[in-house]
Parts: sequence; structure tokens; C-alpha cells
Amino acid sequence: MSFDLADFSYSRHRPKSHSTRTVSHFTIRVKDRVVGLPVDCVKTVFHFDKLTPVPLAPREIAGLANLRGRIVTALHLDRCLRIDKGAPSSNPVAVGVCHNGEDYALLVDDMGDVIVSDEADRVEAPSHAEGHMMTLMSGCFRYDQGFLSIIDVGALIRSVALQSETANGPGISKKSARGADR
Repeated sequence: MSFDLADFSYSRHRPKSHSTRTVSHFTIRVKDRVVGLPVDCVKTVFHFDKLTPVPLAPREIAGLANLRGRIVTALHLDRCLRIDKGAPSSNPVAVGVCHNGEDYALLVDDMGDVIVSDEADRVEAPSHAEGHMMTLMSGCFRYDQGFLSIIDVGALIRSVALQSETANGPGISKKSARGADR
């Protein structure tokens, strides 16, 4: 029997997963980063003709858009995640999501493929990850020699609602901000 220390290296071999539960994520590009978005929260992907600005809104809110007769709040995902590096796309894509019955559009630079991961491959956030971004993530999965951080849509909406309340002062009740009740 030969013994090869490399066979026991975590980086080369991982224990076989006994889990049969898989999860699917869209990969999306936000400036120079690739992150994941759960497939089950995505309603549609579209391009918009016009955004109507919202006065006094936090900088994360791009404006309001019309999606098949419904008004959706469009969010700059790069600003929500505080990603400053990289050039934004000149033709962003809007990813339609729903949270607490309200429709939102996440403005991203590009859509990627759907990837399917085994739930057993979920890993904790790397220690070098930015604190704010990790508060908006539901987890990470191994992906292309690295990690794919998965956006928690509920945490993202709550974060923007909280920033909106803070920006508008005490005159706005905490329950009045959309998405803040969860």
C-alpha cells in the first residue's frame, strides 16, 4: 500500500458529499465581481427604457421603472454591495426580483449562467471578505477555483430601507419603508 500525502490535501481531494439537495444560482457580474442570485427569487430579466429619479432617495436607489404596467424600484447593485472598483456597463441589465410582495429591479452589468451546487458545498465566508458585503450574503459556494457569494435579497432590501429611513430622518416611521417588515 503506497502512502501519498497529497491524497489527503484538502485542496486536492474533498470528502464525497452524501447530500442530494442541490441549489441553483444565476451568476451575475457587478463591475469586476461575479456573485450569485438564487434562481427562485428571480422573476424576469429585462432592459428598461427609462428610469424616473426618486427625490431624496439614497444613492443605492436608481429610480422607478415600468415593467409591464407595474412600477418597480430599481437598485444599483454595485452601490448596495459597495463595489467601487471596475467600470460599470454602459447598458445595464435589470434583474426583476420580488420581496414581501414588492417588485424590485437589481441593476447589474451582465448575466451569466445558472450553476447548480450541492448544498454540502456551502462554505463560510472567507475571513478576508468585506464586512458590509458579507452582511448581504446568504452564503458562499466553491466556484471556478474560488468562491461564489450568494446575495440574500431580503437582507439587501432591508439594508436599503434602513438607509432610506436614516437619510430621511425621524419623520418617516420604521414600518413605512417597503421591505422593512421582514
